[in-house]
Amino acid sequence: MPFTLTDEQDAIISAPIGHYVISAVAGSGKTTTLAHRIRYLLNTGVSGKRILILMFNRSAREDFQKKLSYVLSQTKEQTHHGVTPEVRTFHAMAYRLYKRFIQEGYLPPFHSQILSEKEQDFQLWRLLNQLLSGEQLQDLKRYKKDHIEISRRFIETVKSGLLSPQLVYEGLDLEPKFNYLVELFDRFESWRKQEARISYSDMLYDTVLAIQKFPQLQSLVANKMDILLVDEYQDTNDIQHALLKYIAGDRAKISVVGDPDQTIYEFRGAKPDYIIKGFSEEFSDASLLSLSYSFRYGHAVSLLANHLISRNNSRLPVLCKSHHSNPNTEIYLHRSNDDASKISKHLLTLDNTILIETTILARVWSQTVSIELALLEAEIPYHIEGHLGVFHSSEIQAIRALLELSAGFFSTFPAKTRQDKFEQICQFPHIGLPEYQLKQLCQVLSYNDQYFGEQLLQTIPSDIKQFQQRKLQKLAKVFAKIENKQAPSADILKHYAEETELYEGIRSLSFNHEQAEERIRSISSIMTFVSKQGKHPVDVLKLLDKLAKKAEYQHLESVKITSIHRAKGLEWQHVLVPGLSKKTFPHTLNPEKLTVPEIESERRLLYVAMTRAKQSLHLFCPSDTSSQANKLSRFEKELNFEQCAAFAEHAYSKPDDTFHIKQQRGATQILRKYADLINCQLEEPEKIDKARLKNEPKQDLSHIIWKDKLVEHCLLGVGRVVEDKSTSFTVEFDKNDRRTFSKEFAGRFFSLF
Repeated sequence: MPFTLTDEQDAIISAPIGHYVISAVAGSGKTTTLAHRIRYLLNTGVSGKRILILMFNRSAREDFQKKLSYVLSQTKEQTHHGVTPEVRTFHAMAYRLYKRFIQEGYLPPFHSQILSEKEQDFQLWRLLNQLLSGEQLQDLKRYKKDHIEISRRFIETVKSGLLSPQLVYEGLDLEPKFNYLVELFDRFESWRKQEARISYSDMLYDTVLAIQKFPQLQSLVANKMDILLVDEYQDTNDIQHALLKYIAGDRAKISVVGDPDQTIYEFRGAKPDYIIKGFSEEFSDASLLSLSYSFRYGHAVSLLANHLISRNNSRLPVLCKSHHSNPNTEIYLHRSNDDASKISKHLLTLDNTILIETTILARVWSQTVSIELALLEAEIPYHIEGHLGVFHSSEIQAIRALLELSAGFFSTFPAKTRQDKFEQICQFPHIGLPEYQLKQLCQVLSYNDQYFGEQLLQTIPSDIKQFQQRKLQKLAKVFAKIENKQAPSADILKHYAEETELYEGIRSLSFNHEQAEERIRSISSIMTFVSKQGKHPVDVLKLLDKLAKKAEYQHLESVKITSIHRAKGLEWQHVLVPGLSKKTFPHTLNPEKLTVPEIESERRLLYVAMTRAKQSLHLFCPSDTSSQANKLSRFEKELNFEQCAAFAEHAYSKPDDTFHIKQQRGATQILRKYADLINCQLEEPEKIDKARLKNEPKQDLSHIIWKDKLVEHCLLGVGRVVEDKSTSFTVEFDKNDRRTFSKEFAGRFFSLF
């Protein structure tokens, strides 16, 4: 953070009271700016009691309160008389109003336990079984995940907006088989009110509906404030916006701050359109101010981020610029088909002072399984925020139980321990029995200390469904096959997965697709780790026990692992982002059906991840892209990595010299604009006259090592060399377009990228 405020910051701090839209890029010092703005307002006579600051989440609120306390402590005037403005989250504000409405008799009391997503899914499943019949019921049983997922999203969509369930349904392009959604919503709400339960969404939803239903409540809410400041406005949804307007009434002036490029909560109904144009349309006298300089990172990250996010259409025409006081941020593009191994090897080269300032940002939690195991094996300390970790997962518990069975350990366990182990296995995948029946079955099995396959065959209840009997019969055969089996652990687990149809079982019994694929990816990572060991189950179990003990001693002074969504508003010295592959970025269960809004949303997520870094940013992408599983992310090419890195290095080392563009295609529009902003001259190559290509002399490229090089064809664009032969090489362009070229004539058409 600079010692002096910029002109942009000063303009916001001292702006006259009014409505404002403040566009703030990542790392722009908006927290400091807002804190100084509040001090200015207090010192000009605005009462602290009449200023309300609404933050996105609890951590943002706590961070801002600390910053505000510090800034106010530095003022000499002390005109605020010790009364500081209230800082709340939207949910906390709504929760307070909810309890007030209960006291006034407008809302009924509710159960103190907040309704979890898991509970909601279970109730939706129960209600759907009551509601549907015939073909719809059969389809429900066949595609449970689809129905539960769409039902939950429908309810959340209704509650994040202000439209009726019927209008929401009419606005969605859904198959006719989902025509039950409106009635399901009504039944779910009836159940919720009968049980006196609320979710986090209901804190806002019930509160706003109560104000709409009882106009007299507006007098309890509106016109109590003179100033409203709203942070992270790009993640505001309809229901939050409505509450904001009710609180403001006719009196309060509103300033909203945010960055549409950092909108990452669309699944919660967030609408970047509010900050792009919606607020200005609603408050026609609103002024637009900006914080366009980042104090967090250098030119390299700014250029990467600008190149990436410029591909989005739903955004303000903002160019993020690094402040001249910032040192350059080092950027690295690591190519490997094993991100976890690459990450652990990189971290091993760092001393502890750097490790404690390093964070690994995952797109999905399943990515962290292999990373955790690699760090534990390399004895690199770490801690996870927002997740329990691999050794708390049901997947690894079940895998350990299977290996213990194979190693002959079950005969040494007490009966209760055997029962617990059998329950873990029987839910991996779940055999479909009700919980009480499953416990009874596992209890009977636990009375024996060997020959569990035979015992299970004799124990299978006769009154269960045929598919359940078949599952148990398969499981019994597997038990008989692997019990005391002298074979590599990988073979045992592979046999179990194949015979029990593990992955299909998980998919069929999960409430939603994402949950299923996350579990499968986690299992696959654990099995891959076990396979690499190539050891007998006894040895693998010893290793897992050793790693599990290490995992227990997580401490804050170590490498951090968290998700990109949880990184919002935070920063670290060193940031590692794994998974720049087609299957992870953009993350989707159906890559071939990605919509433009989905792609833009994923692009924003990567933008947020990259802009958390201060000193260094490390991106990890596949090296061998020949297999479908290792296809490069479409975003990797959009970064224009090599050119950004070269320009940033030049700008810091030789700021007064001209930067020469080596690529035939010249500079991008983003690079030209950025160079102008920092007064750096560019020299671009002359455009190719394609008609003269045939007559140009051949270029001697014998010195070039073709393998693993990016090259640029004058007509086809950028591609990657995937095969190198003595006289020819093969290049892969977009969309699996592979072409083979003669090395003899390559100089006429190719340049190194």
